[in-house]
Amino acid sequence: MPFRHISPDLKERAVWLKNNGWLTGNICAILGISDKSLRRWCQNVEQFGNVVPVHNPLRGRPSTLDAFQVHELIEMLNETPELFLDEIRDWVLVSQDVGLSRSAINKIIEDLGFTYKYMKKVAVERDKEGRRQWMEAIRAEFVAEQMVFVDESSKDDRTIFRRWGRAPSGKPATIEANFVRGTRYSIIASITMEGYLSTRIVEGSVDGPQFFDYIAEQVVSRDIYCRAELM
Repeated sequence: MPFRHISPDLKERAVWLKNNGWLTGNICAILGISDKSLRRWCQNVEQFGNVVPVHNPLRGRPSTLDAFQVHELIEMLNETPELFLDEIRDWVLVSQDVGLSRSAINKIIEDLGFTYKYMKKVAVERDKEGRRQWMEAIRAEFVAEQMVFVDESSKDDRTIFRRWGRAPSGKPATIEANFVRGTRYSIIASITMEGYLSTRIVEGSVDGPQFFDYIAEQVVSRDIYCRAELM
């Protein structure tokens, strides 16, 4: 949320509406303010008699965050980990009324144990409750010998090299490598507690019909055949 200056008369009108029975959600929607700001203005009126607190000449703008503000920052980072430092700084200024530099924000985040890294995508369609029920059913109704694990991998002729390296400050880390791709092959394999059950190698990538055919023809049918032999 970008920072914007809110005039004292708008703050007073918001508090007046709150004190006269208006719902917080309606006030915030009409005036374009946050519920946290409205609560803070109401607290200022109760404590100082004005929506703007009396300035203390012995104290300047806060240069750090208290425990409650740190907790709010942690929750915000967990919900929106993709924000840049400038966006986090604006959020702190607007929601917590604390002005900090980018370096101060970065230091606080590092002290909280947060590091900057590649993000892992998680499908928004994933059913967490369904996954939980499935895991409980596995633990209650299946044994290890009944499980068959299937995975896919691929390989081409591209040169393998490390993704991270060191270089002087201000200069990129580079490595000479041949830009070769070549033919791509994919392998599907299934494994049980007794070892590999079956494999299939195809040129290119594995699509849905190929995967279904592998499961039906080389996993299910072979597993049934193996169980029939054991009987």
